[in-house]
Amino acid sequence: MMTTYTLQDGGIIAASCPADFVTKLRESSRFDSECTDQEYMYHFTDRFHDQTGHVVRADTPEHFLEDLLSNGYMKVE
Repeated sequence: MMTTYTLQDGGIIAASCPADFVTKLRESSRFDSECTDQEYMYHFTDRFHDQTGHVVRADTPEHFLEDLLSNGYMKVE
């Protein structure tokens, strides 16, 4: 089953699971599209914290997705 996420910037990602979401978010990134998913999550959370002051966990794709949703970075459609 695919879940559709709408990002703050209007981008849309359809993903089958949290790991798929991270991969698709990384592949669409202007910054870290060439690194691993784990590296991407760490880099993203650093930038997100610098910009918003919110802490996002990067230890698992599940925590990463959960925290992005709870911090308003995206919403589920």
